[in-house]
Amino acid sequence: MPDTGEVIKIFVSYSHHDSAYLEDNSLLGYLKGLEKEQIKFWTDRQIRVGELWDEVIKTQIQEAHIALVLVSQSFLDSAYCQDVEIRRFLAAKSYLFPIILSPCEWQRHEWLRSRQFLPGGRQTIEEHYTDPGQLKRLFLEIRQQLRERTEQLRQAPPSAGSGPVSYSGKAQLAFVRQLGDSWQDLAIVLNIPAYDQSRFERGGEGRGIWVWLKNRQRLAELPQALDEIDRPDLAALLRHTP
Repeated sequence: MPDTGEVIKIFVSYSHHDSAYLEDNSLLGYLKGLEKEQIKFWTDRQIRVGELWDEVIKTQIQEAHIALVLVSQSFLDSAYCQDVEIRRFLAAKSYLFPIILSPCEWQRHEWLRSRQFLPGGRQTIEEHYTDPGQLKRLFLEIRQQLRERTEQLRQAPPSAGSGPVSYSGKAQLAFVRQLGDSWQDLAIVLNIPAYDQSRFERGGEGRGIWVWLKNRQRLAELPQALDEIDRPDLAALLRHTP
C-alpha cells in the first residue's frame, strides 16, 4: 500500500453523457480541494493530442488506487466502461467508490449491488438531491469518505515479505517492452496462479505481471526473480533505476 508521502491516485470512471459532473461547479470541482492532501484525480480529459487514448486509460487504471465510479444507465450500457474499465479495476482489486447519479438498473450488476455506494438505499443524486444545499451536503460526505479511504490506504501495513520499493516510469516501460516471452518463466518463479495469468492481456503480459506484483506490494521481488530466469539485463536495470 502507499506510504504517507505517496500521492493517492483516483481514476474517475464515467460516461461522457454525465460529463457535467466533472465541471468546476459540480462534483469533481468540489472534490478538487483534496489535491492539497496528496490526492490526485485523473479523467480522460487529461489525455493529450496524439496520445493513444485506449493505452493511456489502461495505464491510468493500473496505477490507480481508487476508482470513483459515476453510475448512470449510460455508464452501465457502455461496453467500454464495463468490459474494459470495471473489469480491469476488479482484476487489479482496486477500491471501487460508486456514486449513483440517476435512476438505472444497478441491481443487474453484481460488482455494484454487492458494494456500498452513495447516496444510500434507492436514492440517486438527480432524483433526491435537487436542493442545492442538500447536494453540497452529499458532495461533502463523498469528499470526507474519500479522504477516509485514502488515509486507510496509507496506514495499511505492507504485505509480508514486501519492501517499500518503487520504480520510475522509465524502468517500468523498459521492463514491459523487453520482457517478451520470458514472462512465462517469470510467472512461474513468482508463483503467479494460472488463473491470474489467464487474465493478462495477450501481448501485455509484462504489464500484467508488473500490476499483479504492485497490487500485492511485491515489486521488490522482481530483480531476484529476473536473475533466476536468466534475465540479468532487466534485473540490473531495475536495481540501478529505482
